[in-house]
Amino acid sequence: MLMTRYTYFHSTFLLPFFPSLPFRLFSHSLFPLPLHNVDDAVASFITLLNKPNRPSQVEFGQILGSLVKIKQYPTAVSLFAQMDFRGITPSLITLNILINCFCHLGRMDSAFSALAKIIKLGHQFDVFTLTTLTKGFFIKDKVKEALEFHDKVKSLGFPLNEITYGTLINGFCKIGQTRAAIKLLHWLEKQPIKPDVVMYNTVIDGLCKDGLVIEAKNLFSKMIALGISPND
Repeated sequence: MLMTRYTYFHSTFLLPFFPSLPFRLFSHSLFPLPLHNVDDAVASFITLLNKPNRPSQVEFGQILGSLVKIKQYPTAVSLFAQMDFRGITPSLITLNILINCFCHLGRMDSAFSALAKIIKLGHQFDVFTLTTLTKGFFIKDKVKEALEFHDKVKSLGFPLNEITYGTLINGFCKIGQTRAAIKLLHWLEKQPIKPDVVMYNTVIDGLCKDGLVIEAKNLFSKMIALGISPND
């Protein structure tokens, strides 16, 4: 049942957005090593590739993750290409963070290609995958696409959480669409996933930046009335 749903997601969502979606992928991971420059990371990566015994995904991910930490996204993508060329099958973690790389580079086609690869390999993508893609749309100010992606994901029953909605709210505020953020905040107040103090703080900050101090104060009062304590 679950895999059927993932296949349906691919056929009904990915293809309408990207009908010529390629399955060429690159990746990065979540386990940063104490590597502080590009040369160290590249040298360590090449050393791993040339080991007689194939290293684990974690080892590759540590190096790629260190590159992402210092925002060397193109280098991480390039190194994964070498890993992919060697026939090393990427894990869900490396593909998830690869999606993050592509999103930061504004390459949403490639990010969705990575999502397609996740599905093709039989991995079950998670809320981190979906949240990262949502954030990627806002990097390019593609608000309509972000909302369409949210609606499609939700309609297919995939999990979304506070982080996903916090990403949407933060994205709206960053591009000056505070009203849209308020609307989403009010909608969440009636949903099983309730807005948290971080979401309220984000909208309040957006209102203040827009010069709407009274509205910001009113929203702060509403937050207190709902029993949400302000943080420091």
